[in-house]
Amino acid sequence: MVRQPIVSVLGHVDAGKTTLLDYIRGSLVVEKEAGSITQMIGATEVPIGAIDEITADISDQIGVDLTIPGLLFIDTPGHAAFTSLRKRGGSLSDIAILVVDVKNGVQPQTKEAVEILKESETPFVIALNKIDTLPGWQTETTSWTANYQQQTDRLQNELDETIYEIMGDLHDLGITCERFDRVDDFQKKVAIIPISAQTGEGIPELLMTISGLSQQFLGERLEIEEDGIGKATVLEVNEVKGLGTTIDIILYDGVIRNDDTIIIGGSDGCVQTDVKSLLKPEAMAEMRREQQFDRLEQVEPAAGVKISAKHLDDVVAGAPLRAVHDSEDIDTAREAITEQIQEVDVTTQPEGVSVKADSLGSLEAVSKTFREEQIPIGSAEVGKITKRDIVNLEGLDREHKILFGFNTSMTDSASEELANHDDIQVFTSDVIYELVDQYQEWLTALQEQERQEELGSIARPGKFRIMPDHVFRSSNPAVVGVEIIDGAVAPGSTFMTSEGEQLGTIKSVQEDGESIDLATKGDEVALSLTNVQVGRQIEEGGTYLTDIDAEDYNTLKEYSEYISAGEQSTLEEIVDIKDSIDPRWKLQS
Repeated sequence: MVRQPIVSVLGHVDAGKTTLLDYIRGSLVVEKEAGSITQMIGATEVPIGAIDEITADISDQIGVDLTIPGLLFIDTPGHAAFTSLRKRGGSLSDIAILVVDVKNGVQPQTKEAVEILKESETPFVIALNKIDTLPGWQTETTSWTANYQQQTDRLQNELDETIYEIMGDLHDLGITCERFDRVDDFQKKVAIIPISAQTGEGIPELLMTISGLSQQFLGERLEIEEDGIGKATVLEVNEVKGLGTTIDIILYDGVIRNDDTIIIGGSDGCVQTDVKSLLKPEAMAEMRREQQFDRLEQVEPAAGVKISAKHLDDVVAGAPLRAVHDSEDIDTAREAITEQIQEVDVTTQPEGVSVKADSLGSLEAVSKTFREEQIPIGSAEVGKITKRDIVNLEGLDREHKILFGFNTSMTDSASEELANHDDIQVFTSDVIYELVDQYQEWLTALQEQERQEELGSIARPGKFRIMPDHVFRSSNPAVVGVEIIDGAVAPGSTFMTSEGEQLGTIKSVQEDGESIDLATKGDEVALSLTNVQVGRQIEEGGTYLTDIDAEDYNTLKEYSEYISAGEQSTLEEIVDIKDSIDPRWKLQS
């Protein structure tokens, strides 16, 4: 028995993934999505009859007799990491469509999708979308081949130049590609198919190419046992009114019957339960949006199906599922599920940040990216961000009080708890590289704050002159008006003469009667000085320097790029004075 191929649709945000599927299935799912961006994974079954109808105008020219039962499309969110939805031994997808915006070309998420497709060894084609937005482009028919011949030479050249640029960018990523009608070997070159998801132009060629490649090259991968054990991957776990907790799955091998026992990966191991109902939307309907489902006796692959059963609350998205017809196969199924869960590559360490994601595949994708970015993960779980997740961060070090939410939301109680913790950071996004960017921006700000705190706790290199007629108190402590000649002066610093004689301590710095943390070159401020007396240790008109010890000197060297040029030159002057007295003073920290 040959099943229909499973096709993933990938691409950068707003490239037109869902609009493409909308055209194919004739629905309006995109208008029901916030911001016209798909928020959850969905599945759409397109039978061969629909494919034949859409490709009717070009099938005679190509001369290909399609024998596959149809195509099952998985519509992924904006980030290509969802191609990590897996089955045992590889990707859940048999083949993929990478949607690229003709005007924007290869974007960051496009590159990420290419890397994941390469890593999973999933064959793919490129749908070069939005060609109808090229100024002057005329669309007379849904056949791109026919339309292309009617365009002006300028438009043909413009499109070809765009394709060549994309070919060059993808070549840099290790992908050899060519316009589909010029490909001489589809196993060596990736086909680029110009399309418009709005007008439908090029979609016949796209469907014909995907179907033909699947039929010609997937071979044994599409062959299944007619009565074998059902094997599936969980796409979503959700609550349905009247049904309770249900799971949406992609069945890719074997059969599931409405009286089967199913073994599924859960948050705490295997979940075992009996199928209550098998619910399947009609062909050309999108699983997430259909409220009415047909109740089936059994389901054959490849298919998207909703399962109603007890004890599904602990099931996690992305987990494997096995359907068992005979009770003696239960132990074997549990062993297979356990092994497959253990294969999920999520690396954690004793100390690190926390991650929540919507599926096991998402956790795996985040883990891989974070390893590459050297962001250690201390804990990783599937599900929403809860109050418990926030509370668990309380006792951690500052740099580990961070929680990442990838394509998942935060409960109300978690938001309330977070409001009580200024030192806990939560970053959320449905794009992994945005999580990394948010973290790196925060880390840079934190490091800058720590540097400023460190600099604020040490003596700064400064030079000041006591202004004549500005002695407000001569001793206990002496209070004098000074001009900062160079560098910076902060409270708590000791000071010395230009010959290196140690004097007293700068108790406080005031400007216009207000205490300040730092005075810099050109400022005129009042200094409160301990252990000195005007007319004895210090004089009106006298010039003095802050005294830098070895520990502060080493800190200033470490943060040299964060202190002013005046502080640098003053530090050099201080070092020369102290070296002349004791060349070994720098070693006394």
